[in-house]
Amino acid sequence: MPPPSSPSRSPDRAAPWKRWLAWSCLALALVLAGALTVSWVMRDSAPRFGEQLRTESEARSLALPDGSRIDAAPGTSLSVAYYPRRRQVVLARGEAAFRVHWQYRASFGVQWGVNEVVMDGSRIEQPDAVFRVAARPQRLRVELEEGTLKVRTVTAGPREFVALTPGDVLIVDMATRSHRLCRKGAC
Repeated sequence: MPPPSSPSRSPDRAAPWKRWLAWSCLALALVLAGALTVSWVMRDSAPRFGEQLRTESEARSLALPDGSRIDAAPGTSLSVAYYPRRRQVVLARGEAAFRVHWQYRASFGVQWGVNEVVMDGSRIEQPDAVFRVAARPQRLRVELEEGTLKVRTVTAGPREFVALTPGDVLIVDMATRSHRLCRKGAC
């Protein structure tokens, strides 16, 4: 005698709500992943602080929120933007002295055209960097007084940096696409 058959559920009756639940969970996960990605990208693309500085006939100073300071010479035009992981200065023309305070994992960069002076925002605390950047037509001059800096310049190569130590002067000549590293007083 065959065993009595047990009542079985039809797979069609249980499947629709399970499929709906699976698709709903998948859609929710995709929406959350997209929202997190957009917020992460927007966080790094929107500055928390921004400032324009233009000097005509007199020098001006700008104190930054992190304790850093910019002293701009007459005839200087620059802009400053603070992002969560970087602090960026764009020097359009002129000359400025910088005292940059180290900040955890937030680099500090001064950009002039395709050239950029960078103080890394490492995890290990570093002393303040004190340096001067002078931008003239077709020529950039970077003098380091204290701390460490790297300069990314088109003359060194697309992914190469020129490392500076205190007392170093880097002169970048864009007309000849060359650079020269020398000691202060010997240039």
